[in-house]
Amino acid sequence: MIIRMRRLTCADGERLVVLVGDDGVPLFYPTLFVTAHLRGGSLAVNTNINALTAIKSLYAWQEYFGIDIEARFKKNLLLEAHEIHALRDFLQKPLRVSAAQKVVSIKQPKVVCNEVQYARMSVIAIYLEFLAGKLQRATDLSSAAATAMASQIRANRPQNAGWLETDREDKHLDDEMLDSLEMILKPGSESNPVGSYPVQVRNALLFSILRTTGFRRGEALNLKIEDIDFASKVIKVVRRADSKGDVRAIQPTAKTFGRPYPVLPELIQRIYEYVTEYRNKIPAARRHGYLFVVHKEGPNLGRPLSNSAFGKIFDQIKHAAAGHAGVHAHSLRHHWNYTFSKNSDERETSSAEEERSRSFLMGWMSTSGTAATYNGRRIKEKARVATLEIQAKHLKNMHKDNKE
Repeated sequence: MIIRMRRLTCADGERLVVLVGDDGVPLFYPTLFVTAHLRGGSLAVNTNINALTAIKSLYAWQEYFGIDIEARFKKNLLLEAHEIHALRDFLQKPLRVSAAQKVVSIKQPKVVCNEVQYARMSVIAIYLEFLAGKLQRATDLSSAAATAMASQIRANRPQNAGWLETDREDKHLDDEMLDSLEMILKPGSESNPVGSYPVQVRNALLFSILRTTGFRRGEALNLKIEDIDFASKVIKVVRRADSKGDVRAIQPTAKTFGRPYPVLPELIQRIYEYVTEYRNKIPAARRHGYLFVVHKEGPNLGRPLSNSAFGKIFDQIKHAAAGHAGVHAHSLRHHWNYTFSKNSDERETSSAEEERSRSFLMGWMSTSGTAATYNGRRIKEKARVATLEIQAKHLKNMHKDNKE
């Protein structure tokens, strides 16, 4: 069976994602799972997509080994230890489909990273426990057995999960490199990777906003002119999940909490100039409020900038000059957090105050712990300086003793 992912937009603007079979009909239990566990929990569409991608991998495993999980569960036969091991090994492989639409991933030598395998197995553990709860005949032991199976799947996830503790802080961007890149993107620059001047203005503004605010991609693409208080010099990050007025198939959304974000007059002035001198001269752009729009002639002229168009902009940025391959929207967010940490040190801000301020500006819950995670690189840097100072002092004393 060929399983595909299909995106749907409801009349009220809500975005849904479902798995469909050969006949185009949504698969019942994966759809029920998304509706009851994910959509009901108000999780983002991208979270649903990631979960369904993992479930799609589970269906590929079933087809490869000739296993019918739903039929098994109806007989109160859950996955055995050797099957969980086989599933674990299969989920290490990148899924590739042959011309005959048969999964052949198990024969490929390449493996996915631990993060992907870990995420797949985490979702599948939840899904199979949910599925067993729906299909098993109720007995005194059925619920406990399903929970034990899910626990065993989780226990087989990659143990080397250092990515969880993270290397977020090690995604280094250099300020001088970013300054040089902004000079390349400056409207009118001979090195600018695009020819259209209005597009140059838009791209330079988009890059500056991402660099100076740490906004996510979805937050930037979701900005409306009404979100900008030109008098107070504040940009409001607003959550607009399932907006009926957003014509984009994949709606960019603010993942974190909404909040007011103060900005300098220079940035407000650049936004004003882009809106009045370029954006608003496109008739189609005046039909909606989204800030960043398409300037290329054609059927999409004036429409809100899409995720795919955003990706092309950063592809152009990466190839604008040597040494910029590591620049992407989220790396700018990491760099903003590193710069914030340095600034907090210089201002001698307490750790508690720094964490509260960072959480507010990034839109995180103050109790989430995410702020502390993003401070890791600065902590490592300070630790490195401290230990080198200790070593230098010791070696200096040793050298002094030797002379005596």
